[in-house]
Amino acid sequence: FPYSYWKGETRVAADLGLAQGELTAELTRQAIAFIETPRERPFFLYLAHNMPHVPLFASERFSGKSARGLYGDVVEELDWSAGQVLQTLRDEGLAGKTLVIFSSDNGPWLIFDTHGGSAGLLRDGKGSTWEGGMREPGIFWWPGSIQPGVVTQEIACTMDVFTTILTLAGAPVPKDRVIDGLDLTPLLLGAGPSPRTTMFYYRCTQRYAMRKGAFKAHFITRASYGNDKTETHDPPLLFNLNHDPPEKFDVAKKHPDVIKAIRTEIAAHQATMKSGENQIEKTLPKNH
Repeated sequence: FPYSYWKGETRVAADLGLAQGELTAELTRQAIAFIETPRERPFFLYLAHNMPHVPLFASERFSGKSARGLYGDVVEELDWSAGQVLQTLRDEGLAGKTLVIFSSDNGPWLIFDTHGGSAGLLRDGKGSTWEGGMREPGIFWWPGSIQPGVVTQEIACTMDVFTTILTLAGAPVPKDRVIDGLDLTPLLLGAGPSPRTTMFYYRCTQRYAMRKGAFKAHFITRASYGNDKTETHDPPLLFNLNHDPPEKFDVAKKHPDVIKAIRTEIAAHQATMKSGENQIEKTLPKNH
């Protein structure tokens, strides 16, 4: 499986016959070279590994080494990659003034069995609005500014990264549009809780669920990719995620006040919604 990739507008490694198993190491090398490049201004590096998305490939150095099989090999190589990037920041004297964020985009792709990952005790996977499809760990690393070893259950999402980075950089947050992201600086620096207390769960352009504090209401449920069964719930299903992370026990009948409060939040949210252009339909061929 030879691969190629684009660096700017140049196609790289198109004819070298490099194996896909070498891609994680190659992207790591490129990231390190970027960090080591002398510059006078701050930099932003977005390192988006294609692994552990299927198809899975690990380099010879990691292949067959983990107890978890190929998926474990891939994850261990990603762990190595992150370590190489952090060490480079240390070696370049940049660790104390660089914020590193490590996260993922969705839960496991369950139709691929052991190659699709696992959400542990969380329900369902990629494509669903159950916690197993949407909840991801977020790791923030900034020596000297963020206290190490702290684990929090506060709510945050990737939209908050934009606002947080602007705030830390001293740049203004745009005022000419609604910005969904919130500033996580108080949470990261130990000065206070996360400003985010609500979360809206969408599948494509349709809102399926909403969380307010510990409670999450499902108005529509649909299983992860590969299962098209869809159900509408009125009244909605309600789960206390602090007590019941796997979303097994519906407590809607016990908390009509919570459902009322959630409906109020949804109405306020909906009043500010403006549909944007569908970027997928815009990009993909019409016969795709």
